[in-house]
Amino acid sequence: MNSRDSAAGSGLQRTPDAIARGRLGIPVIPLTDRRPAVIQQLQPGDLVFFRTRELPGGRIGHIGIYLGLDTADHPRFISCRKNAGGPTMGDKGGTARLDGDGHYAQGLRGARRL
Repeated sequence: MNSRDSAAGSGLQRTPDAIARGRLGIPVIPLTDRRPAVIQQLQPGDLVFFRTRELPGGRIGHIGIYLGLDTADHPRFISCRKNAGGPTMGDKGGTARLDGDGHYAQGLRGARRL
């Protein structure tokens, strides 16, 4: 991982926004200003990017790893949360589902496969 978000170097960028817009991997769901209409192309291990709060320049502020469908066929992801002590699948911000009208489902903006 790079110590900065510069394009120099061969490592992964440092912030969610730089990783989402970076040159490593391939876009599975191109970044948009809205929630994507289709997410079936996601595969476990894909990085998912969220805009869950307003950041300058429309930056992406949160990143997770797609896990696949749970036993109830809901698309799930795991990520580190501000209010948790490590990777979690839910907290005060909402459940870690990509479907429905929850906080993270509505904040989904794109995905990338490394």
